[in-house]
This record gives sequence, C-alpha cells and structure tokens, in this order.
Amino acid sequence: MFNSILNQAFNEYVFDRVGNILSVAGVADEKYRKTVKEADSVLSQLMESARELEAQHPELLRLVMAYEAATTLESGLAAEIVYREGIRDSCGVRQEFANFMQKQMQGYQYPSAY
Repeated sequence: MFNSILNQAFNEYVFDRVGNILSVAGVADEKYRKTVKEADSVLSQLMESARELEAQHPELLRLVMAYEAATTLESGLAAEIVYREGIRDSCGVRQEFANFMQKQMQGYQYPSAY
C-alpha cells in the first residue's frame, strides 16, 4: 500500500513538473514558443478548411479534431517519458560517479608522515 501511495505521489509530481517545464518553455524558449505558434496556426487553418468543406466531407472536421487531441496527448506523453528518463539518467550518472570516486579513493595513497 505504501508503494502505491508513493507511486501515485511520484506520478502526480511528474505530471505537474512536466506541465511547469512546458509552461516556462513557452515563455523562455524562443524556438519552442515559435514552434507552438506555428502548430497552432496550421491547426487553425485545418479547422477553417474542414468547416468550409463540412457539407461535402462531414467527417473531415471530426478527423481534424481527433488528430488535434491525439497529437496533444502524444506530445504530453512524450514530455513525461523524457522527464522520467531524465530522472533515471540522473540517478545512474550519480551512481557511476560515486563508483568512480570510490575507485579513485581506493587507489589514492595518503602522504606518509615523516
């Protein structure tokens, strides 16, 4: 039960942290902000075209909306996966560094007192 509570808390932390990172990136990262703006523009154009063609192709608007939802979900999941892997990498790098330092200290000879 304790592990379940910890897993739930960790999952909520990751979800919140990814959201915060993307919010900051939307303000601080010019390339990301530009990409989001371009994606929004393309989606708006698709929605406009789908509405204009709705009489001839009623499924088009629904498909565009479904595509938007799917790509939004995919982007969110990708960000979450990358964040989790970053945490795993960080733990692994720390462990490797600790092992390296331990080996360095084992081979270190302290100067002898005269």
